[in-house]
Amino acid sequence: QKNNIAASKIIAEIVHTSLGPRGMDKMLVDSLGDVTITNDGATILKEIDVQHPAAKMLVEISKTTDNEVGDGTTSAVVLAGALLEQAESLIDQDVHPTIIVDGYRKA
Repeated sequence: QKNNIAASKIIAEIVHTSLGPRGMDKMLVDSLGDVTITNDGATILKEIDVQHPAAKMLVEISKTTDNEVGDGTTSAVVLAGALLEQAESLIDQDVHPTIIVDGYRKA
């Protein structure tokens, strides 16, 4: 569980710094050496190669948000990362994950 949360938090942190009016651009270099400079969370997540299954879920959240709404991909990933961060502190307090999920559903 800790590894899944940590991997997901890393993905959220990557796009978090590109959010808002003071968001920073990211320079991405692919395997061929092509450079992409962007501050769009959806583009960042499309370009990076994610191997971890839990982190891939956050990339899928971004893609789904982009397909359904067309905007808010970075916000969706940052929100999911924040929810996982809170869940991690609850797990540290020995709260069972199903209780956490039930609480998130009610909220």
